[in-house]
Amino acid sequence: MLFDMDGTLFDSEPLWDVSLADLAEMLGGTLSIETRRRVVGGNLRSTARIVQGDLGVEADVEKSAAWLLERTRQMFALGVPWRPAAQAVVESVRRSGIPTALVTSSHRALVDEVLAQLDPGMFDTVVCGDEVTHPKPHPEAYLTATERLGVDPHNCVALEDSPPGIAAALGAGCLVVAVPEDGEALADGHGAVVVPLETVTVDRLISLLAARTG
Repeated sequence: MLFDMDGTLFDSEPLWDVSLADLAEMLGGTLSIETRRRVVGGNLRSTARIVQGDLGVEADVEKSAAWLLERTRQMFALGVPWRPAAQAVVESVRRSGIPTALVTSSHRALVDEVLAQLDPGMFDTVVCGDEVTHPKPHPEAYLTATERLGVDPHNCVALEDSPPGIAAALGAGCLVVAVPEDGEALADGHGAVVVPLETVTVDRLISLLAARTG
């Protein structure tokens, strides 16, 4: 079982809202709603590049990305809440003995802040955005996770919430279940099965996978 982090398991998007708005202000502009939507699921460099482009600002992308990383790390250190029902889903998967991986576009510095707030060993492996050569929507992160777990990606379910993450998991060959907070944001699924997070159970995931392979 493969889990995305931001917006899928954890309600971290409001924290990103703050750090992204702060980045835009630091660059001398204001973050628009449309720009915020565009960067969901992206990596730090692409996010910084999009924000700068939309503001019409010429700045060092690497410096903007580093600034955004540190500001977001400060926000995460204050506490990152689970999305409703998410912890129960992960714990039920663990009780079933199914291998788990956290597969995220976030950098290790942010992920470690989240992991420090959880019980040790909740995930068998963790793949972060700065630990792969090609971040989402490239499938490398998911392929890395399944290789570490020693499983066939075609026999795996990935929980995601954004088009880049869905594309990455699909590219790896996984069955993708989308659990967006705003169901309308992924109305067509982008190739994933869209279900409310609170209705996700181990039995349902197994049934979806069986139907796909059957």
